[in-house]
Amino acid sequence: MTSATRHAYGSRHPLRTPGLVLGLGMGGFVDGIVLHQILQWHQMLSETDEYGGRNVEDLEINVMADGFFLAATWVLVALGLATLWRVARTGMIRRTWRSLLGWMLVGWGVFNLVEGVINHHLLQIHRVRPDSANPLAWDLTFLAFGVLLVAGGWALQRHDQRSADRAAAGRGAVSREER
Repeated sequence: MTSATRHAYGSRHPLRTPGLVLGLGMGGFVDGIVLHQILQWHQMLSETDEYGGRNVEDLEINVMADGFFLAATWVLVALGLATLWRVARTGMIRRTWRSLLGWMLVGWGVFNLVEGVINHHLLQIHRVRPDSANPLAWDLTFLAFGVLLVAGGWALQRHDQRSADRAAAGRGAVSREER
């Protein structure tokens, strides 16, 4: 890998950027489609004083806000796919699907952590399950799931990187530790 290629794609992790961006977008899709639309546990602005009512006008505002949110997650997925395509065209991808999946899980976990901390706790614009007996428990579970996604995704991509390093060392290539 040339130094220009390393600089352009983040050292030895060409799948990191596309995986993280895809994971952020897919995590947003899961949240917006499953929690907001299918289960209808909350909408984007459902806990605000201004748009938290149960009338048609507030629901319309929340549906529109959810639409903007899902449009933003769609843009993230499109950017992630474009970045993945660009990286794939360089021929730099030497790892298996586990690296990409690992980075995507990290991205989804980061989405949960950022969205959970900012929207649920700092801005308090919505909760995971505001109509439950203990909304805080649902919010903390959402954050814990994010931590598990980050840890599991990190471990998965790390395992794949180590396997690739061992295979390269077996072929006589310079290992990471020797560089």
